Amino acid sequence: MTGSIYLNTTLCSCFTIFIILSDYRRKYNTDIFQRKLFFAVLIAASFAVVTDFISRLIGGTPGVWTRNSMYFVISLYLVAQNCAYYFAAAFIDYFAYTNTVRVKKMLRVISVFLIVYAVSVIVNLFFGYYFTISPDNYYSPGKLHIIRLIVSYSVMPLILIDILLSIKHFRRSQIILIIFFMLITATGAVLDVILGFGNLVWPCFSAALLYLYFFIVQIDSKLDSLTGLGNRYSFNEFIIKLSRQNTKEDYSIVMIDMDRFKQINDVLGHLEGDNALRDVATIIKSCIRHSDFAARYGGDEFVLAVRAEYDIKRLMDRIQNAIDTQNEKNTRPYKLYMSYGYDVFTTNSGQSIHEFMNHIDKLMYRHKGERRRIFEKGETNVR
Repeated sequence: MTGSIYLNTTLCSCFTIFIILSDYRRKYNTDIFQRKLFFAVLIAASFAVVTDFISRLIGGTPGVWTRNSMYFVISLYLVAQNCAYYFAAAFIDYFAYTNTVRVKKMLRVISVFLIVYAVSVIVNLFFGYYFTISPDNYYSPGKLHIIRLIVSYSVMPLILIDILLSIKHFRRSQIILIIFFMLITATGAVLDVILGFGNLVWPCFSAALLYLYFFIVQIDSKLDSLTGLGNRYSFNEFIIKLSRQNTKEDYSIVMIDMDRFKQINDVLGHLEGDNALRDVATIIKSCIRHSDFAARYGGDEFVLAVRAEYDIKRLMDRIQNAIDTQNEKNTRPYKLYMSYGYDVFTTNSGQSIHEFMNHIDKLMYRHKGERRRIFEKGETNVR
């Protein structure tokens, strides 16, 4: 009966991880670094699931071969388990901050830790402080078994502390994702380690991975693959949300259009045109707050939305200054210019969001016309 439960939970975990792995490897438009991290988590988790099952399957079978195999397989399991947990921690950190440099430093620390831990698991084969194999070939916890559990599961409170220390930088959806991921994983760990209900760690962990994967797919569907900003779908979702609000809130919404973008495409080619779009998107992302909304509206147009109490003029000046700084560096074969129009939209005020968008679109084209007239007069230092 117990073997049947282990078999079912293992097959369920393996099947879930395999589905995620096979589907995710076909999504080439996602962040490459994110893909590598998530693949590392999936591979480590699947390796841990298989080795855990093998150890439970052959446990109790008489023979020296079984005894040696138990030591080998359980040692592999302990290393793979920690790899899965700590790589998952690195992935969650990257998903929250999208900071490659930060996570690479984190991975260096994790790699050193995992190497030291793997060495301690090898040494355990001679001293048995983590585990031993009983005369009847069953797993038996060692004197430092609790220390091993603390090392394995301490990553979850570390993630929680990281969230609490930087909670203002997280979006609500990110906090919910991380807490939910930790709760599912912790539930399996508690039931398995403390209550002894059976092999529930990996079904819970694979369920958490599945939830995380659905969240990734949802986020990717709302991102513009070229610029990394929100796409038109995410903007449509945003304005629908605004139009359905029952309370009155003020939002400053900006429509941005890249000037002379067609000239970049025609003269330098579409590759440089794509680079120009990425440059503007990077500048926008560097200037806005985590809680602000930014999307590529279409073509060479972008849209921003911030709470009205935030000085939108100051934000646009920061973006313009960042563009001027890049132009002065001459790192690209083109110059960046932009026109924009903005105004304040009040939710639940009776004004249609679509009428408002037409309004700021006209303001943007008015600004573009003014800039064109100045350019024609030869004043190239126009902002």
